[in-house]
Amino acid sequence: MFLLTPAEAKLDFASKGKSIALEVATNPGGFLYDLHQLSESVVPTRIGRRFTIGAQIMPGLLPFTFGNINGRYNLASEHGEWPQIELFGGYSRVMALDHVNSDHVEGSIQGHHYGISTAWSAHSKARVMVGFERSTLTGKATFKKKPLKLYGTTLNSLKVNIEEDFVLVGAELLRTNRKYLVTQMGLGLESSKILARIVFVGNAFDWGLAVYPEGPLVVYPTFSFRFGR
Repeated sequence: MFLLTPAEAKLDFASKGKSIALEVATNPGGFLYDLHQLSESVVPTRIGRRFTIGAQIMPGLLPFTFGNINGRYNLASEHGEWPQIELFGGYSRVMALDHVNSDHVEGSIQGHHYGISTAWSAHSKARVMVGFERSTLTGKATFKKKPLKLYGTTLNSLKVNIEEDFVLVGAELLRTNRKYLVTQMGLGLESSKILARIVFVGNAFDWGLAVYPEGPLVVYPTFSFRFGR
């Protein structure tokens, strides 16, 4: 009695898809801000390295054309009772708006984030992280010839202007040689927005999940590239 028939499962999936589409249509700026935050730097600079540069491949760049780059710079390595201290930041932009026909759609949407983070060893295979960041997404897109219609909602333009400060806490766990697990939680100081991230860190590519309880999709799978020296 607890199993769904194929027809019921299909109906439930369609209903969920419509619900997500309606939420995106009624709050497109919030959805774009979620995508922007997916491109933010999460993984701390490894012990012994000075900087890290990275970019998120999915779902930001593909399929949503959110071009992005992020980086970290190690100001001070962990020494004795002093933690590792690093600056981090990044930039993102909706690239589709730069290449679409300007007779139909005009505008730009871009974002940036920056902050400071500390990390210190709680165990030979674990580090604890605490940080602070400011994350901003601004811009406007105007649909000049034909409004965008989605499930009864008509959009003549899309405007976003979101700026939020976050307190971040997390942990880095060594899984195997040069492979780590990073977890992070954040709390928005203005909106009380909650976010959670888990990243499986490889040598150059990372994959994981990001959770935004208030977002339309809630859970986003992520895949990114990272380089450090």
